[in-house]
Amino acid sequence: MPGINEMRADMSLRRICKITIAAILGLLVAVNIYLIAARLIYHDNIPKIFGLAQLVVVSGSMQPAIGIGDLIVIKEQDSYRVNDIVTYRSNKSVVTHRIVETNDTHVITQGDANNVADGAIPLSSIEGKVIMRIPGAGDITFFLRTPVGIISVALGALLLIIIPSIIEKHKGNRC
Repeated sequence: MPGINEMRADMSLRRICKITIAAILGLLVAVNIYLIAARLIYHDNIPKIFGLAQLVVVSGSMQPAIGIGDLIVIKEQDSYRVNDIVTYRSNKSVVTHRIVETNDTHVITQGDANNVADGAIPLSSIEGKVIMRIPGAGDITFFLRTPVGIISVALGALLLIIIPSIIEKHKGNRC
């Protein structure tokens, strides 16, 4: 039979786990509320937090470096160089291509899978440089935006919080 100190340590560990899970979920909810508000209120289709934004790739113009369904994270930069992969606004769409030429006011970009370079892009149109790519994670992101995905995450979080209590009660009922 475990001693009192072991039981206290076990209860403290569970409490820390519950608080950590609740804090992470709270942070995720707060970030998502901000992102939704930025899109709805400010009509910003690339809302950023601390200069970072995440996007899901929907075309193959950057293959094999970046594939369809990949999740990319972009970060605003003070300057951009040749070979940087950047995301920029082009009319009402968003494009992620590699810089092939640059000057003080514009850059020329081209998709790795494209044969022709894009036109001159003003530096002010660039949203950020790709700093991270997570292959296939964009598909998961799309799923999590669906009602089924939201319910799945909520149920999973609820189970993570409730299951330890159920296990503890079950252990307490043993003789």
